[in-house]
Formats: sequence, C-alpha cells, structure tokens
Amino acid sequence: MTDHVYDGVSSPVLIELCLLLRGFFGEADPIDRLPDEDLYRHIAFAASQRHSGREFTARRVPELDPIAAAVMRRLSTGPLAATAPRSPQSRFSQDATPASVTIVDQPAADDKPVGALWTSSFLPDGTSMWQWGEWAEFGRDRRLFALTFDPADLRVCTIGSPADYERLVNRYPRATDDHTQVHWTQVAEHFDAVHLTVSGLLTAQHVPVAAPHGTAMLTGWDAESTAWLRLPPGLTTTPAPQH
Repeated sequence: MTDHVYDGVSSPVLIELCLLLRGFFGEADPIDRLPDEDLYRHIAFAASQRHSGREFTARRVPELDPIAAAVMRRLSTGPLAATAPRSPQSRFSQDATPASVTIVDQPAADDKPVGALWTSSFLPDGTSMWQWGEWAEFGRDRRLFALTFDPADLRVCTIGSPADYERLVNRYPRATDDHTQVHWTQVAEHFDAVHLTVSGLLTAQHVPVAAPHGTAMLTGWDAESTAWLRLPPGLTTTPAPQH
C-alpha cells in the first residue's frame, strides 16, 4: 500500500481533489505553494462531491498519481498533518455548553457514532475545518465556539488511512443488513474520541474494506473531525470569530 492508494485503488475524495487541482494547475508542483487554508478548502469541496450525483467510487486512476503523490507529501508535514485533536477545537452550535455524550447503537446510513460530540480543528487563520460543511448542511445560523480541553492521557483512535479504518471495523464489527459497520458503543469502552485526520478524509472515506459481516465503508464524516465518545476533560467553551 502506498501513501495515497489502498490495494491500488484511490479514494473518490482524493480523485476529486486531484481533478480539481489538475484543472487549476495542470501539474503537481504548484500544490506546494498553496496556503494551508486554500488546500484544505479544496479538500472540503472534493469531499462534498459525494452529493453531486457524479461517480463517487474508489477506483484506479493512474494518470492522477503524480498529483496525488504531491498532495500526500504536502500533508505529511505542517498543520494539516496533525494526527490527534488539538486544543482548542471548533464546534458550531446554538448552545455554548455541550450536553453529556451518550453513544447508542441504532441503524444509520453512515458509519459514524450516533450521539457523539463533534468538533473539528481550526486552520492557521482561525477558520473551522467544518465551516463549509456547516454552511452547506445547516446554513449560517449556528454560532462557532472554541472548545479548550486537557489533551493529556486522552485515548484517541486515529483514522488516517483505509488500513486504520479496516483495523477498527474488524476489531469492533457490527452486522447491519448485508454489510458491516463499527460497533461504536464497544469503541466507547476503550477510547475517549475517534479522530479522522485530513489524510484520513482524503484516503479512507468511501473506500470499501473487508470486514466480518460483508464490506464496510467509512462514510458521512466529510471533514477533518473528532467524534468525542465522552466529554473532553477540563472542557471550557468560548465564542470564536467566524471567517
């Protein structure tokens, strides 16, 4: 497995990003000159294309490999390379104080923990990595808050690649009809949070993996994000400016 493909197959998010960048630049080199904010905005747009109606499946697109390799090299260092949730985290909500977290097992279209507290990291300029998803799904009515917490001793499960998700769903499988999803209440017994990195968003989302009860696929996260399975320790919340 290379940095950007899984068994030779590129994720649809990465494919969409590479097509977008190729349309802008025609080559890989200028990617290194993109500010982090602009590169992540393109990544968020690529993830949103699952709603476009076009083909959005993992597949082999070898002509995009040079651009994909340049993207993954860029994501190996700097702010977009973080592998754990940094304090503070961003959260859009009507209420400043998060309610208690209760993870439940129930049928869900996407493989993500129902009942989790969702946050996303801030970009260097203070923009939330969930901002574009927030505007598309909820409009601009909810307020942005900064959640500060104590990162010491946190038990974080990181999804930074398809292999990470495959290990997770095979360790905690739950049968749902003809496929497998993660048994999130069991995950909550061992971890405080699940963190999808920027690289994980690019390479793992919408990539099928083998699992005990049929194919499993991580879907519905759509941004770099952290699903808190219990409230973060030492939590304080303050309003944050929107960009």
